[in-house]
Amino acid sequence: MTMATNRIFQGDDGQWYFHVRGNQAAGPYGSQQDAGRALADHVRSCQRRTTLTVPWPREWTPSRLLRRAVSAPRHT
Repeated sequence: MTMATNRIFQGDDGQWYFHVRGNQAAGPYGSQQDAGRALADHVRSCQRRTTLTVPWPREWTPSRLLRRAVSAPRHT
């Protein structure tokens, strides 16, 4: 997994941090390697969240929704 090296930086306090979305800093970490591992873990957890699939309830399947809408009585 390749990551931008400019995401990891050393703060004024000598600790290591990495940037996440919104230019927020995550940390502190004792070493640059620790910050790199934490960044890799963060990216993996974000990827898992984006690939998470939640099954639709059976009642919400498009074919049932269309069938219900077509077969519903029309009120005039």
